[in-house]
Amino acid sequence: MMMDHGTRRRFQRLTNNDGVFCVAAVDHRDALVAEFARYGERAGGAADPSPEVLTTFKADVVGALGSRPSAVMVEPEFSFPHLTDAGIVDRSVGVICALESQGYMANPAAGNELMPGWTPAQLLEAGADAAKLFVLYRADDDALAPRQERLVRRVVEQCAAAQLPVLIEPIPYDFGSDGERRELILRSASRLTEFGPMILKMPFPAPGACGLLNDACGDNPWTLLSWGVGFDDFAAQLTEAVAAGCSGFMVGRALWREALPVESRPEVLNTTVVERFDRLCAIAADARPWHHHYGPASLDDWPWAR
Repeated sequence: MMMDHGTRRRFQRLTNNDGVFCVAAVDHRDALVAEFARYGERAGGAADPSPEVLTTFKADVVGALGSRPSAVMVEPEFSFPHLTDAGIVDRSVGVICALESQGYMANPAAGNELMPGWTPAQLLEAGADAAKLFVLYRADDDALAPRQERLVRRVVEQCAAAQLPVLIEPIPYDFGSDGERRELILRSASRLTEFGPMILKMPFPAPGACGLLNDACGDNPWTLLSWGVGFDDFAAQLTEAVAAGCSGFMVGRALWREALPVESRPEVLNTTVVERFDRLCAIAADARPWHHHYGPASLDDWPWAR
């Protein structure tokens, strides 16, 4: 599959020298507030942290990681363009910005909305290298699935027009068993990948099922998200996903959850969090490069070079 030159250049900005996504995610809002509530005053914000507290935490994580990530994932409420304008995001690190608004888990049946005042073109103007859309999705939900699919199509088309890479993150809901979760994840990848070029940001489906997920993603690269699991579990999941053909990882709470308490934050960030990120990068060293899907990868492959 070929791509336009602007999108290709931004893919290069999002990945490391081997073409692999090694992404630190701090785009959490509702989920981050919930994590702060677990730690209370030790995290400096109790159950209702202020915007300043949230932004400071995100800045601390991104600053500690420095140039290690190939990209960071941020959002327009508390971290973008705040962290880029302030120079906290290293200039060598790509920027992925979320488009979805929060509050969707309170009523999954209502689906998702986009952040007011933000479009892919506006993200590009503000300095983002890619857009991300979280979407609650079950292919078998006849009431909600068509609405969510229209949203995905619209965002994919808008990103293509802006030559902005787009990550689609389909998350299942209301599932009753591990087997049902597995099938929902596989069906979401198979269905949504039909809507155009994208990077799929996927939950771990089940042990032994990553090969099926790789097949379901078709011609599009996919990455593994941590989805709130513990670090050791995510490292094991990533090992399986890499062997099956994923193109890297996007990690959030599994990476930085223990850094929330203010007093121990600097030490945890500079030891535990950095060491965890380095370990994930080492696992991802064998991941499939994005340009496996979107050649050519070198000048020798261009027609005029023959």
